Amino acid sequence: MKPFFYLNIVFSQVYKSGSVGRSLDISRFSSYHELREELAQMFGIEGKLEDPLRSGWQLVFVDRENDVLLLGDDPWE
Repeated sequence: MKPFFYLNIVFSQVYKSGSVGRSLDISRFSSYHELREELAQMFGIEGKLEDPLRSGWQLVFVDRENDVLLLGDDPWE
Protein backbone atom coordinates (compact mmCIF):
# COMPACT_ATOMS: atom_id res chain seq x y z
CA MET A 1 0.00 0.00 0.00
CA LYS A 2 1.36 3.40 -0.91
CA PRO A 3 -0.08 6.10 1.32
CA PHE A 4 -0.69 9.70 0.38
CA PHE A 5 -1.63 12.44 2.83
CA TYR A 6 -4.27 15.19 2.84
CA LEU A 7 -4.50 17.15 6.10
CA ASN A 8 -4.95 14.48 8.82
CA ILE A 9 -6.32 11.93 6.38
CA VAL A 10 -4.06 9.11 5.21
CA PHE A 11 -5.21 7.47 2.00
CA SER A 12 -3.77 4.21 0.84
CA GLN A 13 -4.47 2.18 -2.27
CA VAL A 14 -5.79 -1.29 -1.43
CA TYR A 15 -6.15 -4.17 -3.85
CA LYS A 16 -7.73 -7.60 -3.86
CA SER A 17 -6.01 -10.08 -6.11
CA GLY A 18 -7.71 -9.91 -9.49
CA SER A 19 -9.72 -6.75 -8.80
CA VAL A 20 -9.45 -2.98 -9.18
CA GLY A 21 -7.71 -1.00 -6.43
CA ARG A 22 -9.56 1.37 -4.16
CA SER A 23 -8.54 4.28 -1.95
CA LEU A 24 -9.04 3.89 1.77
CA ASP A 25 -8.57 6.44 4.56
CA ILE A 26 -6.57 4.36 7.03
CA SER A 27 -6.60 7.14 9.63
CA ARG A 28 -10.22 6.10 10.38
CA PHE A 29 -9.02 2.93 12.07
CA SER A 30 -7.38 2.42 15.44
CA SER A 31 -6.18 -1.15 14.95
CA TYR A 32 -5.36 -3.84 12.40
CA HIS A 33 -8.52 -5.65 13.51
CA GLU A 34 -10.72 -2.71 12.42
CA LEU A 35 -8.83 -2.41 9.12
CA ARG A 36 -9.17 -6.16 8.49
CA GLU A 37 -12.94 -6.00 9.06
CA GLU A 38 -13.32 -3.03 6.68
CA LEU A 39 -11.27 -4.70 3.94
CA ALA A 40 -13.26 -7.93 4.26
CA GLN A 41 -16.52 -6.00 3.90
CA MET A 42 -15.18 -3.81 1.07
CA PHE A 43 -14.14 -6.80 -1.02
CA GLY A 44 -16.97 -9.17 -0.05
CA ILE A 45 -14.81 -11.72 1.78
CA GLU A 46 -16.32 -11.46 5.26
CA GLY A 47 -15.24 -14.28 7.57
CA LYS A 48 -12.36 -15.34 5.34
CA LEU A 49 -9.58 -13.23 6.86
CA GLU A 50 -9.74 -14.67 10.37
CA ASP A 51 -8.14 -18.00 9.38
CA PRO A 52 -5.84 -17.42 6.39
CA LEU A 53 -4.49 -20.99 6.43
CA ARG A 54 -7.94 -22.45 5.90
CA SER A 55 -9.41 -19.76 3.63
CA GLY A 56 -6.34 -19.03 1.51
CA TRP A 57 -6.74 -15.24 1.98
CA GLN A 58 -3.82 -13.29 3.46
CA LEU A 59 -3.46 -9.54 4.00
CA VAL A 60 -0.08 -8.15 2.98
CA PHE A 61 1.36 -4.70 2.42
CA VAL A 62 4.32 -3.27 0.56
CA ASP A 63 6.55 -0.99 2.63
CA ARG A 64 8.65 1.93 1.43
CA GLU A 65 11.52 -0.39 0.48
CA ASN A 66 9.10 -2.49 -1.63
CA ASP A 67 9.28 -5.40 0.81
CA VAL A 68 6.08 -7.44 1.10
CA LEU A 69 5.05 -7.91 4.75
CA LEU A 70 2.12 -9.56 6.48
CA LEU A 71 -0.43 -7.15 7.88
CA GLY A 72 0.31 -6.92 11.58
CA ASP A 73 4.06 -7.55 11.32
CA ASP A 74 4.67 -3.83 11.80
CA PRO A 75 3.28 -2.09 14.92
CA TRP A 76 0.01 -0.22 14.26
CA GLU A 77 1.26 3.09 15.64
